[in-house]
Amino acid sequence: MDFEFKERTVLTEMVENTAESLFNTMKYIYVISEGDFYNINCKDIFKVALSDVTNPGTLDNLGIQVSDVKIGEMNSEEFRRIKAMLHYAFVIRLPFLRRAMEFCPLKESHIKDLYALAVKRGAENFGEIIEGDLKTMLKIARTRHTEPPFDGEWFRRWVYTRGKELSVINNRNMFLLGCMDAMFPLYYSALTEKLTTTLLKWQEDN
Repeated sequence: MDFEFKERTVLTEMVENTAESLFNTMKYIYVISEGDFYNINCKDIFKVALSDVTNPGTLDNLGIQVSDVKIGEMNSEEFRRIKAMLHYAFVIRLPFLRRAMEFCPLKESHIKDLYALAVKRGAENFGEIIEGDLKTMLKIARTRHTEPPFDGEWFRRWVYTRGKELSVINNRNMFLLGCMDAMFPLYYSALTEKLTTTLLKWQEDN
């Protein structure tokens, strides 16, 4: 199948929205951990957030108020770069969709186009804190080597090297980092499923 402007836009927005969704989830988890986090039911946050990772507003349904004051350092210009880095981290993994599907319609040229579009829309690896790039991922996917784990290690590095409030060793920050350790791979898995489902539907319709 051919990937026209409409299809490229849909896939691009799915990846970008997932980055924003995970970014929002970080803020929600930080807000709820302000109180007695020992009694927080993490399953509720995980269940709602993962119900549709491409919808950045999913957690709004919980009725939790996320204000600039409540999220503290997360409202800083430096922390807001995390969203652009999440976008980058997701988009450079598109080559591995070709492993997730028996007959993936995405060619390398399509993936490069999607990457270029994502960069134009703000995806960026500030300070090269995220290991890997599209060229490397394309090579790994092409040679069938093991895919590197999709985890939040780079986020931890950002917190400890560039964070201020968030870098303090306390229960609240450890709770946030622990949740993110689980959220990163879960979000990636859910996005992969959404993308493959979308591609399969397009194949059936053509």
